[in-house]
Amino acid sequence: MDKPSIGARSSVNQGSVQSAISAIPDLASSRPENVLPHVEWQWHINEQTFEVDRDQCEKIFSSRLPPLTRSGLLSCLSFEDQEHLFKKIERSCRHHSTEKHACSFSLDKGKVCYAEFQIFPSNGKIVQGKLFPLLSIPSTGQTFGSLFKQILDNPHHGIVITDSERCVLLVNEYFEQHTGYSNLHLVGKPINNINSKKHSEQFYQLLWKEVTENNFWTGVVLIETADGHIIPQELTIQRIVIRERVFYLEWFVDLSTHLYRVADIEHGGVELLTQLPTESQFVQRVANHWMDCAEEKIVMALAFVPSFHRDEEFEMKSRLSEELDKNRQSFLVGYLGNNHFVAALECDKVTGPSQVRLIHQTIRQFFSSMNQSAGKEIHEAIIQGKVGVSVLGHDTYNPKLLVPHAIQAMLESNTQSKGMITFYHGAIHREVLRRKELEDLLVSSIKQQRIEVFYQPIVDTHNWDIVKFEALCRFRDEKGQLANTQEMVAIAEDMGLVADLDWCVGKRALQDLVGIQQRFGPNIGLTINRSLNTQLGAEAVLKSAEVMIEEYAKTPNLITIELTESAYFDSESSQSSLIKNIRHHGVSVAIDDFGTGYSSFTYLSDCNFDLLKIDREFVTGITVGSHKYHIVKMIAELSHTLDVKVVAEGVETRQELEVLCGIGIDYIQGYFFSKPLPLDTLHDAWGYHSQLEDFLSRKSSVRGVGILSLSQLHVPTLGPQDSIKKAKEYFDSHRLNLEVLPIVDGEVCVGLVDRENLNYYLSPTMGTKIETTKDLAIWNKTLNQVMRTDMFNVPYATKVADIGGILSQGAQPPWVVVGERNAYLGVVTHQDLLKFFASS
Repeated sequence: MDKPSIGARSSVNQGSVQSAISAIPDLASSRPENVLPHVEWQWHINEQTFEVDRDQCEKIFSSRLPPLTRSGLLSCLSFEDQEHLFKKIERSCRHHSTEKHACSFSLDKGKVCYAEFQIFPSNGKIVQGKLFPLLSIPSTGQTFGSLFKQILDNPHHGIVITDSERCVLLVNEYFEQHTGYSNLHLVGKPINNINSKKHSEQFYQLLWKEVTENNFWTGVVLIETADGHIIPQELTIQRIVIRERVFYLEWFVDLSTHLYRVADIEHGGVELLTQLPTESQFVQRVANHWMDCAEEKIVMALAFVPSFHRDEEFEMKSRLSEELDKNRQSFLVGYLGNNHFVAALECDKVTGPSQVRLIHQTIRQFFSSMNQSAGKEIHEAIIQGKVGVSVLGHDTYNPKLLVPHAIQAMLESNTQSKGMITFYHGAIHREVLRRKELEDLLVSSIKQQRIEVFYQPIVDTHNWDIVKFEALCRFRDEKGQLANTQEMVAIAEDMGLVADLDWCVGKRALQDLVGIQQRFGPNIGLTINRSLNTQLGAEAVLKSAEVMIEEYAKTPNLITIELTESAYFDSESSQSSLIKNIRHHGVSVAIDDFGTGYSSFTYLSDCNFDLLKIDREFVTGITVGSHKYHIVKMIAELSHTLDVKVVAEGVETRQELEVLCGIGIDYIQGYFFSKPLPLDTLHDAWGYHSQLEDFLSRKSSVRGVGILSLSQLHVPTLGPQDSIKKAKEYFDSHRLNLEVLPIVDGEVCVGLVDRENLNYYLSPTMGTKIETTKDLAIWNKTLNQVMRTDMFNVPYATKVADIGGILSQGAQPPWVVVGERNAYLGVVTHQDLLKFFASS
């Protein structure tokens, strides 16, 4: 049918209307009788005319109609309402359906009437219907103002009115009370400032596309309140046009107290109750993160189903979701529906069995942080449920399969494995189960005081006797087999039980010491370990160590406390005074693992410590002249200068013992003498004597390398092409206090420069205001032109006892100590020999 024109003519002949209606009795008889006042009308399709009875209109509208124009009664409608009316007429004709259209009539003296057109199916020539006036309002500002105010005073809905740009014009009191915002906060600002940022951008685009097409949208969204909380809202948006101006009326209903209405409902990639990304959004974000992250990271998905009580399920899910969203141990969390949560974690990528430890440690840290932040109720709900894990790069290389694999692993765990973690990857799962058994062994051993203590002897290099034992922990499983100690200690560190472990071992060892002294002599000492790297903090550990000494040490003067993880020690804090308190009891304090953390040098000079232990990393395979050799000798010389004794651990071979004794190490500990032994076989610790006698009797023994204990390794060296001026600066240094300066080319000492032959080339005017051109030339003279080459080389294996013989042969110092291939190792000066004979 042709679209009706707005300018159609109107007739008010009542008889023609009645005859038209009677012409289609089948339709008229099928309509129910309506008791509301109304007037009948008809639209002539071909003539494009609208007919209605004027008198009847004025009667039911209770108002005079404006002078009729060609458009008749339709002229009382707005242009937009006329458009909508004719569209409904078209629809009725096309689909042979009954339609309705509600609109406002502008009547005499500004009166406004809200009425409804009822449109009946057409017979092909005429469309007919009824017009029902519904609400008449006098057109006064006071009336409209009262009506508008009462609508805004709605006590059940938040109302926001925005302009065409969606900037806020006003909000009602209900909205202010439930969101914390006020008109002062929002008016003039975009309404999207209250968006929760939980929904995707695509969600908002589709929302407004629907508003544009249909003039309205209804659904559930998440908004952010003024105090930062995210709450669900049932929202209806209505597009309104007034005098060609566009407005949006938005109705909000708060659902935060009716969470069951939003459970498992997804909008814009977000589940509305938990406010977490749904599976598709989660997978997409994990894939993007994996593409962007460095290759040295392992990404894993952890799926779990907490066991909530039915009457608390909605509240607990909401609380758990909020804590998950704030958790910093995961880089992404999500909700899969049906009480299934998922978290994405990552850890460093390493090689070997340590990878499983890192994976397990990362998962443990995640749940531990949830326990601390979410509270006992939620933690109990999680451990009573099931947990499944999928690890990218192990059971799949496709990030999109992480979630399905994690869920499958979780579902495959049996009902008796509540609180257990099930891995999709079989090898990882078996390793984690083994680790869980070790964790249980550790916890039960500490709780029941079942930790075994083994003792390893520490030998004095001056008399080669045992002066003390170090107490070391051992763990025995149900089968009686000893577990790997290093692995068990690492697990204790991961579980935050190191302090408890140290206390347990220390207490047991101090109690055993009484019996050890009765069996092997009253002067046998004991070394116990206390790690500073604990959740308690260094100060708490030191205070605990002092309490242990006060309660259990019968002979504190024979006790040494080794502080491991010394990087956690702060010499400028109260920790220093706590160590002094321990030493006031007569206890010696040692730094363990020295050399692996060079920060130890910064507080060694504070005289807080009595002993220093060289880490086995610098002992294993040490040879004369190696980098390890120079490092250990430097540490030993510095320690002895500060009156600190030196212990070397991990000594296993004759060569290591020879080199360390030649450096002047005070105490030796390691398998060369004895492995750690249980208390009942401790007498075997003295079984090293035959091996020691053989060692001391050999030509290449410690007596043979004794010359190195006299040499000065800290003496700087220069090259043959260095200048006299540079050598003069070294000799003038009070810090160095040099007698001689070795000249080294590559690894070989090619000459020596002492003060005497250096002064031979210097003049009184050098370095003064009257310095001559000749003086300047002398400054630039190279050392290969002035050095002496008649030095005496001493092999590093030369015995200390042979020093007298060397002197009697006329070999005057300084002597150059050389190693294999004549490599320079050090220099022995007149001063060194005088100190040696004086100490002898």
